[in-house]
Amino acid sequence: MKLIISLFALMLLGATGTALAQQQNTNPATQEKQSARPAPKPTPAGPPEFGLETKKCPCEIVGTWKAQISPTEARLYEFDGEGVVKVLKVSGQTKPREIATAKYEFVEDALPMDMSSGATESAAPSEQKAPDKKIAFTATGTNRIFGRTKATMKIVSYDDSSLTCEIPGVAAPVRWTRIDPDRYFIILVARQNEFYDHSGSAFPMVVKLAAGVPQIEAAGIYSNHGKVTFGAVPAEVYKDYLREARGDSEVILRVELNSQQYGRALKIVQEWQRRARENALLYSESPVTLNNILLVRDITETLNLCQNDFDLYKLNYNYPGDWITDEYSTEFVPFVFFKELRRRNEARHIEYKKFQELVPLPNLASR
Repeated sequence: MKLIISLFALMLLGATGTALAQQQNTNPATQEKQSARPAPKPTPAGPPEFGLETKKCPCEIVGTWKAQISPTEARLYEFDGEGVVKVLKVSGQTKPREIATAKYEFVEDALPMDMSSGATESAAPSEQKAPDKKIAFTATGTNRIFGRTKATMKIVSYDDSSLTCEIPGVAAPVRWTRIDPDRYFIILVARQNEFYDHSGSAFPMVVKLAAGVPQIEAAGIYSNHGKVTFGAVPAEVYKDYLREARGDSEVILRVELNSQQYGRALKIVQEWQRRARENALLYSESPVTLNNILLVRDITETLNLCQNDFDLYKLNYNYPGDWITDEYSTEFVPFVFFKELRRRNEARHIEYKKFQELVPLPNLASR
């Protein structure tokens, strides 16, 4: 009988200890006091992990591109989304003058025969050269494009902001730069000690400044009268974060983007807004905070899709490289993640005073 009682007591102590350990694991402040794993956390002296994104960079030609012909003369190429390009001449400070129009389409060369044969099936993808990207132009009416009625331009290299191309009749490659009168930003915000479990709101905002009026979209975890809510963040909520962080319980990172980075980030925000609106979240049951981890991971990884100018931390649950998801429960991951990104990209962070000068907040556009 005593033996049975002793065994029962040991089982009760073990269950109690497990429950206490689980409770202690919900607060980042408590977690940081626990013994560290063998792998050290990244330090400022460590090499930045640029260029880890492996998805294919899209060649987005729609928009306005500038080719500098001489110190005083340039050409503007305005590509629309319907397959038409306008060519404008710019001389000095005079107003651009349209000099030609043409239809355009992307064309690709066929794969070389040795790439389509079985001999290359075992070759690594990185060893296979993708077909050259080319744009075929057909001038309209009596116009000429590059001095011809028809011409094909080869794109040698490109990123979000520029491309280098080979133009028929021009000896050396020509560099075009993207022209955009608007400005774009991303703001990553997160808070602690807002909800019952000591976690808080965490979401990205994307901002487009057009004609002096900022347009903002946001999605993520926010407080709906004290209730944890995931979805499109209302304006009255995100406006409270258009300021400087209030102490260590908040983190805010503001970075200027180019138009293509903004466009990709906006699509991700709108996709998660739609999922929440249509009750189509990937994680509809607890923990719904997993949706927020996917959102913040996807939106930050897309920034380096075409050019490596953002020091990225990879949220991939692969320890020891990803120490954040290993040490923190899901509701705290975005806060620690944004804090790490702020540390890594401190040189690009826009302070609140400067941000006020760039973005006139009183002119916020409504949804």
